[in-house]
Amino acid sequence: MIVIIGGGLAGLTVARELALAGQAVTVLEERTNLGGLIPRGELAGVPIDLGADAFTTQPEQVADYIRGLGLETMGPTGRSWIWNGEAFPMPARAKLGIPADPHSDEITGLLADPARVAADLDMPAHVGKDAATLGQLVRARMGDEIVERLVSPIVSAIYSTHPDNLALDPLLKARFAEHGTLAGAVEAGLTGPAIATVRGGMFRLPERLAEQAAEASAQIITGAKAKEMTARSVTYERGGTTHTLAADHVVVATGVARAQQLLPGAMVLEPFELPKGRLTTHVSLAVRSEELDAAPRGSGMLCVAGTARTKAISHMSHKWAWLGEATDLHVLRVSYPVNDNVPVSHAIEDVNALFGTAITANDVADSYVLRWGGALTPATAGLRAWARRIETPPTVWITGVWKAGSGISAVIPHARATASAILERG
Repeated sequence: MIVIIGGGLAGLTVARELALAGQAVTVLEERTNLGGLIPRGELAGVPIDLGADAFTTQPEQVADYIRGLGLETMGPTGRSWIWNGEAFPMPARAKLGIPADPHSDEITGLLADPARVAADLDMPAHVGKDAATLGQLVRARMGDEIVERLVSPIVSAIYSTHPDNLALDPLLKARFAEHGTLAGAVEAGLTGPAIATVRGGMFRLPERLAEQAAEASAQIITGAKAKEMTARSVTYERGGTTHTLAADHVVVATGVARAQQLLPGAMVLEPFELPKGRLTTHVSLAVRSEELDAAPRGSGMLCVAGTARTKAISHMSHKWAWLGEATDLHVLRVSYPVNDNVPVSHAIEDVNALFGTAITANDVADSYVLRWGGALTPATAGLRAWARRIETPPTVWITGVWKAGSGISAVIPHARATASAILERG
């Protein structure tokens, strides 16, 4: 028996792979719904993503895997914009705001000191090679201004942390080492749309994984809170009753705070003070508005910290064609760096201020407020280093975003590799 604690993306990926290989698998999910940070929601009768709505297209194997589940992937429509007190479109050939062409008109027109960005092209290759965070690398190669003006609003919206705290992506680091410039590393990764989604919503990904795991005889139990574990067992509570499962292997696929509580039952765990999760609240709106028909801010707006009340506004029904086809309403997601029940009136005000519209409360057909609290733990260099140092007993395994790295495209390969290692160990 293999017991998996956590029914999010990582846990369900491991469950599917092991169940299809003929293993007896039980998944324990504390919530009543599966999917973790990729939950399904509904707005004006249309299913929508309440959490992660996209995955990065590198490495390509992730999109191949998702399509192999029988799901269709698709790229976004429209460019994103930046707000720093005024609106301007995001540079086209860039990754996380880092340009592939520092001499482009978009870069030279946006920054007070574009020459500092272009200095990357003539700088010795060793400058920045020891960077541990994205911010350190960009500052070393291209300067401070581009970090705060372009990179920070994008990284903060996607990863809920500042670039100075975001652990450097190993793939970007490898490309930088190969090409010798940061611009060259970015250019090497621009092979198509940087992100993609699943037609019908990203929430279909964990749902499909759960379906296929269950079809292969995995047992998935929701509302089951793991109370403690050893290297060979898991005790959980469900409906006021406590149960203990004997296990040949235990997979911890929870968030890092929960894992920190459970793992000491099976091993000696090095103490570590977790970085505080960035507070986040999403307000989703379904709006009737002819002004939005022209998508005045493309797929959405990312805000430089301190220049707006919101940190981002996504025009979801323009960004993702499947959603635009599913409803004649405009679906917007307004993100705030707080853990409050943000009034819908505030969201309307912020959309109008940043999109230049005149939407009223009467134009809003439906709304949904989701408070994430501090659930989005930033992937700092310190957290990544601590996670790498953890040595588990032979029957205990860890997977998930805090172990694998940020984003769906890091979680899926790590979870699959975890399943393969369990099968090899037997």
